[in-house]
Amino acid sequence: MDSFDIELFRAIISSRSITQASQALMLSQSAISQRLLRLEQELGIKLIDRQKGIRRVEITEQGARFLELAEKWENSYQEILRLKDTEPDQSLVIASPDSLVNFVLGPFLKRLPSLGYFPRLRTQQSLEIYDLVDNKEADVGFVFRDARYANIVTRSVLREPISMICRPGSPWNERAVHPQQLRKQDEIYLAWSPAIQQWHDYWWNPSTHPVVHVDTPAALLNYLAPGTWAMCPESVVAAYRGNQEIEIHAFAEKPPDRECFLILHKSPGSGRTKMIARFERHLDTFLRALPYHV
Repeated sequence: MDSFDIELFRAIISSRSITQASQALMLSQSAISQRLLRLEQELGIKLIDRQKGIRRVEITEQGARFLELAEKWENSYQEILRLKDTEPDQSLVIASPDSLVNFVLGPFLKRLPSLGYFPRLRTQQSLEIYDLVDNKEADVGFVFRDARYANIVTRSVLREPISMICRPGSPWNERAVHPQQLRKQDEIYLAWSPAIQQWHDYWWNPSTHPVVHVDTPAALLNYLAPGTWAMCPESVVAAYRGNQEIEIHAFAEKPPDRECFLILHKSPGSGRTKMIARFERHLDTFLRALPYHV
């Protein structure tokens, strides 16, 4: 197996067609089929289902797992190839939730190349980020839950108040809105943190469905319509303060702040401790300028 086998398999799966994959790769269908068969024989598993009379192919469960592992192998292989061109103390893998990247850390991340870093950004959920740092697949992580890992150091770096937002023309006129004035059936919901989730479940029945459950602030704002509402941390709210299409209300019963933690591996590896410590110093300088810095 080599990187071309992965590219070939990815082309077949993305198009669900050997014919279209052959056109994309400019190879004959027979060449594609033969190489796929050879790959399956090498691995000893069936990667796709081929049914007579049906042009579209379907990936098998083992095929899906193979693709996931193969892409990880490919990424690792590319990192190995870059070793000769990259100073080991300059590459930096940062794992962070989408909302933090786009509404808090953006200006800081843009400055990293000028500070001598070659950053690689991975947007993930908090628990996935813990695993990345624990496995040393990420140098630093930002998370919204304080989980206990034997090999990870956790430090609180941000605390943001939570507000309610809605569209003009929505039925809430008070500056501060009580949770009892809001229906979960009208909510555009995003799980900001476990502490906020606990507060949310106290006021609204967890079994009641919101309008939609999203995982990024951009999606939240796309779904926000007159008569619906959403909870947002200050960094997201600040980006839309003054925008005539968004109304911002405080909560009469204050939710917990959204707390952000920086996580690091206790033993990051040879040559990386000083690099990460320097990153922390630059990060702290940036965060101290924010109104919601811890």
